Amino acid sequence: MTKAEKAILDARTPEDYIEASLRAKIAPATKARLARLWMAQSGFCREDILHARNRHPYWKSKKMEGSAERTRVRLTVHDYSSGTNLVWNTARVGRFLELNGKDKAGRYQHRDWEVAEAFGASIPSIQYMRRKYRRAVEMLGPRVSKTKLVEYLTFAESVLVRGASAVESLRALRGKQNTKASGVSRLPKSPKTRKRS
Repeated sequence: MTKAEKAILDARTPEDYIEASLRAKIAPATKARLARLWMAQSGFCREDILHARNRHPYWKSKKMEGSAERTRVRLTVHDYSSGTNLVWNTARVGRFLELNGKDKAGRYQHRDWEVAEAFGASIPSIQYMRRKYRRAVEMLGPRVSKTKLVEYLTFAESVLVRGASAVESLRALRGKQNTKASGVSRLPKSPKTRKRS
């Protein structure tokens, strides 16, 4: 057994294992065999190694190589907007909430591109709504009614950033405007004329 192989097997933690593996100049097949041996003797599993690997500066930088180009391609491939801006009215926001759920592990049940496809929108548009959703829930709490949450999500992100008092002020103003818009203007009643006897 070489010194590099022994260093891998002697690693005490997944972080130590990643360091030793990076330094070792040995064939990938040998590394794979050593990984199985190390897991068997240390009690750590594949997920532990992957977790340590993803946090290591070397692998972080490798992962970031070409990420801007991958992001650009992803946004282009999954742009379902046809160049039009989607208006997030109450009906669309309600539907968005149905598609924005998370599973028990806290992962979204539908990926951003799947939601974008459902709405004929772009990925940035869905990410924008998800940011607004998180901010609104932070303000209102997890037990907020769907009706109030939908109403909050019809406001711009810049309004939500200013806080609950800013949103409530605009809600009141919006309520007054809706009242005026729905009010029927009535003609003044003509004075009653007495019948002459």
